[in-house]
Amino acid sequence: MKIYLVRHGLTTANERRLYCGSSDLPLSAEGIRQLKNMHYDVPDAQRFITSGLLRCDETMTLLFGDVRREVVPGFREIDFGVFELKSFEMLKDDPAYLTWISGDNERNVPPGGESGEQMTKRVLASFGEVLSDGRNAVIVTHGGVIAAIMAAMFPGRGRSRYDWQPKPGRGYVLELRENDIKYHEMEDTAMSGDWRNKKPEECHYSFTQHRACEFFPCHKTDDPDNFNCLFCYCPLYTLGSKCGGNFVYLDNGHKDCSNCLVPHRRGSYSYIISKYPELAELAKKNR
Repeated sequence: MKIYLVRHGLTTANERRLYCGSSDLPLSAEGIRQLKNMHYDVPDAQRFITSGLLRCDETMTLLFGDVRREVVPGFREIDFGVFELKSFEMLKDDPAYLTWISGDNERNVPPGGESGEQMTKRVLASFGEVLSDGRNAVIVTHGGVIAAIMAAMFPGRGRSRYDWQPKPGRGYVLELRENDIKYHEMEDTAMSGDWRNKKPEECHYSFTQHRACEFFPCHKTDDPDNFNCLFCYCPLYTLGSKCGGNFVYLDNGHKDCSNCLVPHRRGSYSYIISKYPELAELAKKNR
């Protein structure tokens, strides 16, 4: 038997670092973009299950198409109660919040919400029903839910519930045979096989965004969806006038690159890499 555990894609709450459990948010524009560039092979899947929340349903469709799916509310994320859609900065002076995050974080119950223990109990009850059914299943759910399942199934690995939480859009494959159970991380097959024959700009490694960054986008742009954060600090700065960017020299000799988007364009990877031999020559002179 195989169980595929997949975390939903990015939401604006993820990007803004907000507590989001029971709140029914859709995927963000970046979350949709990331999932459209991913692919998982699940040819042996016999059931497709979601928690019923919008972000999970959208993830299911983007990754696996318009498959027939079941809704199992027991796989919903933990309910943060009155702390839903609020950040640490918004709550750090709230006495109720400070009480909740102090002491036993698994047993403490946020006002109007549920504890980690309560969430784990209902999650494992629903997971037990899936195991009893015996059919291979894809479960698109939430980070905390997946972490609770993995911590319970592999208690001797020395990892806490938080350590097991996968990144958005990622997850695990559990393989169960009689009294044996193994796992491995899900493989994004969009990056396997013939990726070496693709142009860099066609591959995931050439583009990334960090929308939770306080400075995003750090340069003025009319196209934030294609703003590339891969080269956060431009490696071509030291090339001076040979960098190819839109800059001006200040009176103190420093470069002002405020109006330059060369390292931050979606298709910038190949150009940046093409300049590395020049950087290597500079490095030789500074040995």
